[in-house]
Amino acid sequence: MVYATYLAHCKIGGDLQLRKKLQPLLLGTLFVLMGNLLCLIPGSVFPYDMLGGVGMAVCMVYIMYKQYLFDFSYRVTVGAVYFLAVVVASLPLVILSHNLENVLGSLERAVTQKLLIYIVLQCAWTVLVVAFARKRLEDILNQKLKHMLEGLRKFQDRAASILNRKELFANMHDILDDAIPGWESRIFEKNINDDGYHEVVQSGHIPLGEDEVERVCGIVEQEETKETPEIALLKYDNMVCGFVYMERLRESKLNYREADCIRQMANIASGSLKNIDAYEKVYQVSIHDELTGLYNRSYCGVYLRRDGALGEERGFLYMDMDNFKLYNDLYGEQTGDRILQWCAKRFLDHVENGEVFRVGSNEFLVSVPETGKDALVELAEKLTRAVQENATNKPQVMQPITFSVGVAWYPGLAADALELFQQSKRAAFYAKRNGKDRIQVYEGGINEESQDKETGYEQVAPTVYALVAAIDAKDSFTFQHSTNVSQYAVLLAQKLGLSRNDIQTVKVAGLLHDIGKIGIPESILKKAGKLTNEEYEIMKSHVEKSIEMIHYLPNMNYVIPAVVSHHERYDGKGYPRGIKGEEIPFLGRILAVCDSFDAMISKRAYKEPLSVEYAMGELEKNKGTQFDPEVADAFIELIKEGKVPL
Repeated sequence: MVYATYLAHCKIGGDLQLRKKLQPLLLGTLFVLMGNLLCLIPGSVFPYDMLGGVGMAVCMVYIMYKQYLFDFSYRVTVGAVYFLAVVVASLPLVILSHNLENVLGSLERAVTQKLLIYIVLQCAWTVLVVAFARKRLEDILNQKLKHMLEGLRKFQDRAASILNRKELFANMHDILDDAIPGWESRIFEKNINDDGYHEVVQSGHIPLGEDEVERVCGIVEQEETKETPEIALLKYDNMVCGFVYMERLRESKLNYREADCIRQMANIASGSLKNIDAYEKVYQVSIHDELTGLYNRSYCGVYLRRDGALGEERGFLYMDMDNFKLYNDLYGEQTGDRILQWCAKRFLDHVENGEVFRVGSNEFLVSVPETGKDALVELAEKLTRAVQENATNKPQVMQPITFSVGVAWYPGLAADALELFQQSKRAAFYAKRNGKDRIQVYEGGINEESQDKETGYEQVAPTVYALVAAIDAKDSFTFQHSTNVSQYAVLLAQKLGLSRNDIQTVKVAGLLHDIGKIGIPESILKKAGKLTNEEYEIMKSHVEKSIEMIHYLPNMNYVIPAVVSHHERYDGKGYPRGIKGEEIPFLGRILAVCDSFDAMISKRAYKEPLSVEYAMGELEKNKGTQFDPEVADAFIELIKEGKVPL
């Protein structure tokens, strides 16, 4: 026994938990050894060996019942069945012992034959009884184990295809309760902020008491679960994400096989949780916009086609950002991205019970469980004000961030989600076409007829000429200069083979490029001498003033990139942004050449007109530094061809 214990001790090795469980067995072995040694003392009559055996039995019971090293119920069942088998097998012998004299009274041949037959029958009977007992024992022992294994296998098969935490926990709860009768499984999940655990209560079940929850969570947090077989951890990647706690409803404790079944189910669930979390991350990425974090257009399509998407009532706000292309052209795509992120954050902060989608480059859909014109218009006003509020993290741009908003709701206007979406989008388009920065409620007469730039210009042409005339009243040089630049720019754009829309754009930009000078003091505009540094800074501000004024002309923002860049230099030394080369909008490079040429050949308060030849020489001389070489060469050719009116 000492040698067997030594071999087991060596086999366990450095596993401190199993080594600790083996200590009572070593103590029991020591009791047996000491009892036998004491019996060797001369004259000893006390049954020390029996006392040592009792000590060993106590240690074995402690190991089986307390330490779970062996399955106590299994050993008791085996002993009981085999004991019963021995009793039954011994019955013929007991009967024989009482009738032995009668049977063996004569040694005649016939009696001997009877005795042999009787012995053979007794042996056969014994074998049959033992075989039956063994078969019955296997049935009794394996039935429960088989039931647990079937539950384990069923859970393993189901867990492989489950991609939802709630469904996984519900299956685990039902299978555990069925596999281990007399115990109720309680599944706990880690809180989102990692500050503890909460019970995932299954439908129809009463939550565990607060005191018991606190006790169990304390065991898990103190990492004492190895001593508590009724608790199994749910963990992956060395992080605990929850645990299973078996609440006792019966007298006896968990045996080893039951505890092992719980641990195996917890391990299977841990692997499934890892898969579920990975799937959830991929799924969330697939339905969210990478830039803004809002739901993306693809998910919006799924949302609109989902049964019951509108519920009993639903309102849509289709929000189309005004002048987004302008922001990209003026400040670059990074600033444009920051503007989108800012707007998305403001929408999420102010939409409490709804969803926000990014459905286009600069278009958003807000879905809320509200209906009726007043409530939805109030929300639209709230959102448009929110994006215009000043904050330290707001992108700094000269123009206010505005939206054209379309409003529609269900029931009342639309029959389904797709129709409601189209109605809100149509209303937003109508709002943008009719001046921008406004809220339009869907009405049946709204249509989607488009406008080109010439039509937009025709609507505001009287206003443009009125503004240019106002400048002329303040500075007589500016009106003629703007007219000349516009005319030169059209000829140059045609020479360069630009499209009809670009030619129209540069024509209007030429008229409006100095419109901001209406805000410059006359003392500076008409000063005969050289401007001081302070006066020059004020003069340079006419570019920003031009942009601000153009912004308030409906449907005219498309000319701003050309206007804002007509004082930029090809080498990057211009203003207001100091951009260079092809970073400067192409129409702005055209205006720069035309503006400089007319400024040189025109009379001003501070100078006499220069000759055309001198102006051509300056264009040639400053190619690649102040002017785009391609644009300058094309304009010089126009002058040589006599196509530029002088």
